[in-house]
Amino acid sequence: MVNGDTTSLIENLKRAEEAESEVQRLGPLASNAPLLREELAKTQRDKERKRAKSAAMDRALQEVTLASDKQLQVAHRLEAVCTLVHSLYSLFKEIDEHRKEASQSLAIADKVDYEEDLEKTGMEEEEMGRDPKSIEFLVASRHGTGRIAQMIEDIDPGFDFLRGCEISDPLRKDVGNFILGHVISPDRISNPKPPEQAGSSSVE
Repeated sequence: MVNGDTTSLIENLKRAEEAESEVQRLGPLASNAPLLREELAKTQRDKERKRAKSAAMDRALQEVTLASDKQLQVAHRLEAVCTLVHSLYSLFKEIDEHRKEASQSLAIADKVDYEEDLEKTGMEEEEMGRDPKSIEFLVASRHGTGRIAQMIEDIDPGFDFLRGCEISDPLRKDVGNFILGHVISPDRISNPKPPEQAGSSSVE
């Protein structure tokens, strides 16, 4: 119960009615606050998403453009690489042909040595009263592919198609072996020296 004179009571009532009126006026607006906060948050999220998407699209366009610009260099680079590859392939081919020619010449030399060896050993066997024909296989085992390989090794020890190349870099080694693989068989790359087999490529 409000105490005081009438004037004070009227003033208090007036302020109370003004407050009541203000509450009634602001009540609906205040009730909209949660919805407005939600809409504001959604608007901000949508704006941030659009901004992120726009930035991503701009970056993607930039990267695609750069990739397309770089791709224009591929034809020129590929042509240059193919020219060098063909040059290296031809060089490997020439090296291999020279070594094949050397092997063929050494096969002739080995055949001469074989005949001399057979003749000498045969004479020794005859002097000892043995059949010279029995030693043909023994003499043949000392000649042929294995001896020819050793002869060419003696001329050029430690030969390798990639000798002197910096092949500690795996890419260089792989490229070199890839091109070399089109010149010689892969087993010759991994095992360049022919195995010494008795009677293999025997001298006739």
